[in-house]
Amino acid sequence: MGRILFFVLLGVGLYVGYRIWRGGQKRSAEMRAPKPSAGGEAMVSCSHCGLNVPRSEALAEGDRWYCSDAHRRLANTGR
Repeated sequence: MGRILFFVLLGVGLYVGYRIWRGGQKRSAEMRAPKPSAGGEAMVSCSHCGLNVPRSEALAEGDRWYCSDAHRRLANTGR
């Protein structure tokens, strides 16, 4: 009976140790992952290529938005 109890307790100890170890891995992975900001930023679509960019990085001309100065110039030349 003593051997059986030993192996049962050993199994329970290994299981608990494994669960603790796995829980630590999940927490460390969560801490490494970037967290989305609560505020978020409005996105606008480039009038030339359709790429979505944050409004703070986009270039506005009239009521149109562009992802880069090159696309703003290309749109103005009619290409």
